[in-house]
Amino acid sequence: MSKLVSLTITVPALNEEQNLKTTLEGIVKVLSDSGIDWEIILVNDGSTDKTGDIASELASQDPRIKVIHHKQPKGIGYCFREGIQSSTKDAITWLPGDGENNPYELLKYLPILEHVDIVIPFVLNVGVRSWGRRFLSTLYIWLINLSFGTMFNYSNGTAIYRRSVFQVVKPQANGFFFPAESLIKAVRAGFIFAEVPVRLEKRLEGYSKLMSFKSLCLVIWEFIRLFYAVHILRTAGRGFGAEVKN
Repeated sequence: MSKLVSLTITVPALNEEQNLKTTLEGIVKVLSDSGIDWEIILVNDGSTDKTGDIASELASQDPRIKVIHHKQPKGIGYCFREGIQSSTKDAITWLPGDGENNPYELLKYLPILEHVDIVIPFVLNVGVRSWGRRFLSTLYIWLINLSFGTMFNYSNGTAIYRRSVFQVVKPQANGFFFPAESLIKAVRAGFIFAEVPVRLEKRLEGYSKLMSFKSLCLVIWEFIRLFYAVHILRTAGRGFGAEVKN
């Protein structure tokens, strides 16, 4: 692992009582073995199960784990922004609280951040997900690239950013559109990225909130809002800054 980069990992969790403890212990082990300076921002996003209690217990065991509690769900994108605002380290990423992402698969690429502004993962073992999820993912990245002139292999993963990127890029999305929005704004602002392959694990327990009707509707709305900002407002003379800093 790079000795030149310290890292903040935001972990949003909504009703993940079955997964959170195992997920956090795995992240902490990888971080501790790496020897880097790190912190975890654990966000209990209005859970109605024991997620909040588990989060508080985990935070009490290590001062490098900070916990934020929401009374009501505010969205995974909102949680990520809180991680940005609370971060004290050089680099920022996020990992979900469901255990699907092996932290080592991502963090082994941390040294690349010495040469680029963003490290973007794409999934190698796509078969770990259902056919429906793979179809939606393929359609989604095709629409992103077509609509915003990008050429990403994958845009909804756990990218690692230099924290300085977010002095320029201001994500707005509260839902699952936030990874794509952040990348689109960053690339259009001229930041340099590298794409790297990662392997996913099967979700430990439960189901992904991404596939809920409410989440999909929010992704569509936030996609339309960014498309409008990039193409319509720019044409009307608002300029490039409107799409990046808003």
